[in-house]
Amino acid sequence: MRLTKLAAMLMAAAFACLLSACATIPLGPTIGEAPSAAQVVERLEARRMSVRAFGMRGEIVGKSARGEISGESRIFGRFPDRLRAEIMGPFDKPVLLMASDGVRLTVLAYSEGKAYVGPATRANLARFLGLALTPAEAYTLLTGSVPLPEADTGQIRGQVQLSSAPGLALLRLNRRAGVDEGLIFGLGDYAVREAWLRQGGGGIGLNCRFDAFENPPQGRFPRRIELTDSDGRSLTLNNDKLVINQDLDDRIFEIDIPPGLEVQNLD
Repeated sequence: MRLTKLAAMLMAAAFACLLSACATIPLGPTIGEAPSAAQVVERLEARRMSVRAFGMRGEIVGKSARGEISGESRIFGRFPDRLRAEIMGPFDKPVLLMASDGVRLTVLAYSEGKAYVGPATRANLARFLGLALTPAEAYTLLTGSVPLPEADTGQIRGQVQLSSAPGLALLRLNRRAGVDEGLIFGLGDYAVREAWLRQGGGGIGLNCRFDAFENPPQGRFPRRIELTDSDGRSLTLNNDKLVINQDLDDRIFEIDIPPGLEVQNLD
């Protein structure tokens, strides 16, 4: 079963518009100087906020309790939490189509002959995406940034250390006992290379790696993203096309359920 002609036209138009996009990334400090933790978080937030929309195309592999899903992917997002992901199998056969407006989630699982509809919770996204993320967190990670609650509260405590690798530094945040959170970033443009959140006692855990950076006028953004969690779930994206910042039509974040698919409500 294929996407409707309107949806295909909207996605083509979205990529055409995104190619003309432009974003402004804040400048970093002089190389060799270690900024404060507060300065780093401020710059990382400015970088995150600069990405108002994205489109990416490439290969995707996701592993979860449901098994493994892989294929060619087309993913669109609009700040702060709108997402649309389409996965195609061999011979352009649709495997999965997922869309969320940040509140409601709709998924067409073609291999099951089912449509799933319900709230866009961590549990529901994990069921199909492979990782227990909110739509806003997924948007942030797909754009090469990481969620930093400290930026919202202003309670930023941590240490910054210059790396032995030229131009890189480590930010380690201090939260509460038993939580290890940090990231490695570029001093010149604050592009995140690696990030982690680990909690002892069987709590949450997430590791992120960003690689294969390209250098469009908007700044450096990763085309390869690897996400893994403490439950053995993972999501890997290898994109050959990445475009940043242009308005996207609301209709690409909506899915019309085709006749013949069984509809199942999500909790």
